Amino acid sequence: MYKMPGAGVGVAGGGVGTLAYTGADVGWWLAIGVFLVLLGASTLVALHHRRRRLGQSRR
Repeated sequence: MYKMPGAGVGVAGGGVGTLAYTGADVGWWLAIGVFLVLLGASTLVALHHRRRRLGQSRR
């Protein structure tokens, strides 16, 4: 099996270079990261609006 130079035991987890050498497309990782950030932000906004609505209905 081919081993990338620098991907020995001393490198814990590797990095972006290791992903690129193993054939993983870094663009997909970036797209997933952006998607997760947007999903988290939209969840926070929805929760904020929900709490405001619930707070106003209790008055």
